[in-house]
Amino acid sequence: MDDMDDMDDMDDMEISPKLVVSDATAAMAFMVDVLDARPGPVHRSGGAVQHASVTVAGRAFSLKDADAYDPVPTPGAIVEVVCADPDSLAERAVAHGATVLIPVDDQPYGARAGRLVDPWGTQWLVTTPVKDV
Repeated sequence: MDDMDDMDDMDDMEISPKLVVSDATAAMAFMVDVLDARPGPVHRSGGAVQHASVTVAGRAFSLKDADAYDPVPTPGAIVEVVCADPDSLAERAVAHGATVLIPVDDQPYGARAGRLVDPWGTQWLVTTPVKDV
């Protein structure tokens, strides 16, 4: 979409998560290192990140440093990452500072999944696709 003015109906809508964190620069580096994210433009004001973007698996995320207008939400967001190997992804996340909340394991609903939290409070649900059980 080249021009937001062309968005004249619900079919043209875009939705993407915006993560408000204590250190957007470090959170972006985590996403690049762990999720192979592609960093986009970073806009700063007075040294603080006001808007940054990353793309993960073709999906856009926005990030910004917390401030008086947008404090860090508590609890933070939960982002689901569906992948072929959640065990390896969880290991990479831990190596980059994440903490395991729920270890990756086979789930009764047919997926292998676990949950981690990064140093900025975002929770990451790493999971295989759900299979028929």
